[in-house]
Amino acid sequence: MNISFEHKIIWWAPERCATKATAHIFQQLGFESYYTTIDNKQIPDYHSHSIVIPEEYSDYKVICSIRNPYDRVLGLFKTMTNVGKSMVYTKDTHDNFMVNYENFLNEVFVFVKIKETNGFGEKLEKIFMKDFIAKYSFEDKIPDYFIRSENLLEDISKLEFVNDSGLWKSGYIQEYLTNNKYINLRPYKFDTVYTNKSAKLVFEYYKKHFFLCGYNPFSFTKDELNNEEKMRFIHDIF
Repeated sequence: MNISFEHKIIWWAPERCATKATAHIFQQLGFESYYTTIDNKQIPDYHSHSIVIPEEYSDYKVICSIRNPYDRVLGLFKTMTNVGKSMVYTKDTHDNFMVNYENFLNEVFVFVKIKETNGFGEKLEKIFMKDFIAKYSFEDKIPDYFIRSENLLEDISKLEFVNDSGLWKSGYIQEYLTNNKYINLRPYKFDTVYTNKSAKLVFEYYKKHFFLCGYNPFSFTKDELNNEEKMRFIHDIF
């Protein structure tokens, strides 16, 4: 859990949403982060990815880091699955990458839907991934404020406790985020690896995120879709 008792704010930090950079700033502004080990000891100085609101802090505001779902799910595939981590993306492997990624999306979203809870071998990886996908659903609580990784500096600057801080007034935050090459460092863009079919799987599950944060449902492709293609994409889902 990531929490500021001073500001009465809980920060949700889902994986692959520029949370390392945000944590670097928030920890200097009084946020405490804890995760629980097997022996039940709490260890500070690490930002937690758990999405919880303890009953005793139910009156606290919730802010949440977020990323375009097309981009975030691709990031989960590349960093948290065996297939994704082992694949090297090049011009020559592009088609094979797209096939493997679409297979992953088909499998993981099926597992999310049927709420599979046991299995062996490859199934375990999909069940493991289900937790990363499903915990980002906002079923119980919609955050009060979002920090979009694509607009990190702008969204962080609108937080009162940030804007009023000496850290902001010194220019440190602006310089840190502007010059942080890891925030947007990508060997390729997410809009080069989706098909209509694979994009629909992500959009169907994360419709709420697109509408809440103003993400473009058609951002999965560089192609300019006509109105008929856009309507077909949406109609096939709803």
